[in-house]
Amino acid sequence: MNVHPAPTVDASVPGRSLRPLRVAAGVPVTRLAAAAEVRAATVYNWEAGRARIPRSAVPALAGALGVPPEALRRLLRTPLRAPEPAPASPLRRLRLRSGLSQEVVASRVGSTRHTVGSWEGGTPPPLVMLRRLASAYGVPVATVAEAAGVEPPRELDPRRWRVGDLPAVLRTWRSWAGLTQRELGDLLGCTTDAVRGWEAGRGVPSARNRARLERVHRLPVGALLAAYPSSSSNLQANCAR
Repeated sequence: MNVHPAPTVDASVPGRSLRPLRVAAGVPVTRLAAAAEVRAATVYNWEAGRARIPRSAVPALAGALGVPPEALRRLLRTPLRAPEPAPASPLRRLRLRSGLSQEVVASRVGSTRHTVGSWEGGTPPPLVMLRRLASAYGVPVATVAEAAGVEPPRELDPRRWRVGDLPAVLRTWRSWAGLTQRELGDLLGCTTDAVRGWEAGRGVPSARNRARLERVHRLPVGALLAAYPSSSSNLQANCAR
């Protein structure tokens, strides 16, 4: 007498459609892994089709994705295409061409990977970071500025300075150098209050401190004079000796 084995019930479901569902729901792999009490690598294996999802894990995954378990089983059996990735931003393309990861760039410019990602997502980098990014990528600062959508301030171009621009010029060039008011004062041998006063238009640097500022910012000798107010002779050159 032949005994036929009882039909087996498939105790798993395919996982290739899991990633599109997860991305659409905005759920990270780590959250799915924690819900199903598996490692993140296991979730990646499900999504890549290297392993099938146990049916026992479906309710936990459904809860993390915010869908009913039966709906998730049905969706997992329906082939879905992963969403097309968004085009890389110009700033990200610069980094990719340099062959550097966000972590490496962050370490070179003195920032964090999250911040580098936000710049690539459209947040304008500070002036000093434009210089550091240009150095990291081996390209001109103007190339990084254009990729980041940042219009370099007029105050960075001595040819465009006008009479009375001195406070804005000093603020911009200090930011460009990545210095605080205190750090600049230490370099010049004067007080933080003196630097603050110049940048607020309450005074102007003396001839000696003007020359020191030009050396710090690598400007031609006498360049800052073009931005001094016409009445600078009536203002106090307020720098501590």
